Amino acid sequence: MTVTAPANTIVFIPGLACTGAVFSHQIASLKEHAIMIAETFGQDTIEAMARRLLDHAPEKFALAGYSMGGYIALETIRIAPERVDRLALISTNARIDLPAQTQLRQAQMEIVKKGGYHKIAAIQYTQLVHPARHTDITLRQTIVDMAEEVGAENYLKQQHAIINRRDQRPNLSSIQCPTIILAGADDKLLPLDRSYEMHESITQSELHILPHCGHIAPLEHPAHTNELIQDWINR
Repeated sequence: MTVTAPANTIVFIPGLACTGAVFSHQIASLKEHAIMIAETFGQDTIEAMARRLLDHAPEKFALAGYSMGGYIALETIRIAPERVDRLALISTNARIDLPAQTQLRQAQMEIVKKGGYHKIAAIQYTQLVHPARHTDITLRQTIVDMAEEVGAENYLKQQHAIINRRDQRPNLSSIQCPTIILAGADDKLLPLDRSYEMHESITQSELHILPHCGHIAPLEHPAHTNELIQDWINR
């Protein structure tokens, strides 16, 4: 549930089929800070998700988005740049999907519409994580549990929002707040050139490539991610 948060807040935005649990390690390491988890359920456009975030967030806040959450973060700062005092973009990019990516999403949506939502997390798991984590039962269960909490209806709305999202590349150069960009060196879903592209366009950005890491950095490499987030927020 989304709640109105106090000032000096870090707003975390989960990714597709994720809940705030994707940031559980980071939240645990930031006990001295107010935390808000952005609501990503019930809306079928990235802009609507961003505007709801702005409705519930304090006047100024730090913003960290993972994957789909990064799309929402970029839309949020496009709409209200004066309210975001720092930005973290994790395993995300500023471009729209290539046609092949849209086709894959549509195929996954068809599986869900035919009653196969319970298969999605298992199908995607090996694409999400580094090969060294393929047999990590605990990590797999965390991802499955998050997907179950999101549910089929919200998953379909999220995929619709992602497919129809805005190309944010024209807006990157206007981002003036301190920004960190985190990417897994072995992310199968996100080419590293997308991260370099954002870094080159955002003047006050730092790029960090996490070695031996796939797409879900906050859970795959929590200690390294925690260290980078702590440094970012305490600057």
